[in-house]
Amino acid sequence: TRMTNTQIGRVTLVGAGPGDPDLLTVKAVKAIARADVLVFDRLVSAEVLALAPAHIRRVEVGKQSGHHSVPQDEINEILIELARQGRDVVRLKGGDPLIFGRGGEELEALRDAGIPCACIPGITAAQGAASAAQIPLTHRGLATSLRYVTGHRAANAPLDLDWESLASGDTTLVVYMGASTIGEIAGNLMAQGLAASTPVLAIAA
Repeated sequence: TRMTNTQIGRVTLVGAGPGDPDLLTVKAVKAIARADVLVFDRLVSAEVLALAPAHIRRVEVGKQSGHHSVPQDEINEILIELARQGRDVVRLKGGDPLIFGRGGEELEALRDAGIPCACIPGITAAQGAASAAQIPLTHRGLATSLRYVTGHRAANAPLDLDWESLASGDTTLVVYMGASTIGEIAGNLMAQGLAASTPVLAIAA
């Protein structure tokens, strides 16, 4: 039968994890396999994309620092329009969609448009990197808390983080998107009393 405009599809935000397809959840793999359309970011690995059946339509909306090939508002509209065509859409995002992935903005836009949506978590970069390096994010007697912060602001705005609270010796601090501001971050933390001898692990993809 011919599809009518009254048939609304759905959008599922899926965490693609840190790149290794073996780290995807079973639920994520099933969602990718049944999708009509895959809308994916630059950070999604080729190995993860290879899990999708060949017939699935692929739409790349990759972003990288300083160059957004597709603005966020346009990505939201793409997802809404595809769902309104009755498609089962998987929005595949590196890491976890709701940790510095703008997944919250996409879910909000979809709900506002009346589109059925769901979210499948993924292993975030902090967890993937820590496991690969065999360095615990928490450790009894050393780290009593764990904090995720961004090292990048939109439009290159200044980093106005709460440096005093972040400069805690018993907290593991994970900085996302901090490669270009790593010197500024270290300087601000030391200025607030964090010891210069504090161990640091820097990982870049």
